[in-house]
Amino acid sequence: MRTEMAIGMTAGGLTGAGLLVGGIYRRNRLAASQSWPRTTGTVTGGSVVREYSSDSTGYSVALTYEYVANGVRYTGKRIGFSRRAYSRKSQAQAELDRYPVNSGVIVYFNPGKPADAVLVRESPDSIVLIICGIALLGIVMAGLLWDFLHPAV
Repeated sequence: MRTEMAIGMTAGGLTGAGLLVGGIYRRNRLAASQSWPRTTGTVTGGSVVREYSSDSTGYSVALTYEYVANGVRYTGKRIGFSRRAYSRKSQAQAELDRYPVNSGVIVYFNPGKPADAVLVRESPDSIVLIICGIALLGIVMAGLLWDFLHPAV
């Protein structure tokens, strides 16, 4: 029984740490992007993509846009920093409708790596990752404390 508990605590701790680090990374990236320069771009294509998994179907938006940064033409594919997935096709279509083909868009690009660009500087899932990571690490710490205070005989 102790081996299974150790494996579970290790897996939980690593998962919690990974979620926490990922959330902090996304928050820092979001903060850095607030000073990124902007340029105008043009939407060149877009579609709603149906995604299948073993137990559900979801939808996302595939978007392409072109922009010029530092005199070089780039093609972007990201709307924001987080993957945007929807449970309903109408939700994905509503987002796609915000970006009609041939329409102008504001593109924010990383001055150190201009191919790194987004249309929206937001990462709403980063706070969820941080909270889940902290919660999972808290559960692991509580389990370790319990095990320390109540050793097996």
